[in-house]
Amino acid sequence: LIGADIATIPFKVLKQMVRHPLTDIGITRFLEDYKKAFGEKG
Repeated sequence: LIGADIATIPFKVLKQMVRHPLTDIGITRFLEDYKKAFGEKG
């Protein structure tokens, strides 16, 4: 969808395209590691 002006798909499908369980896990782990290394305010 990069560069697209219009996407004629249900919003539910659009949300599913940008969410993945492994991405969520990776972001959580990154934030935990960041807080350990730099503290809450970083």
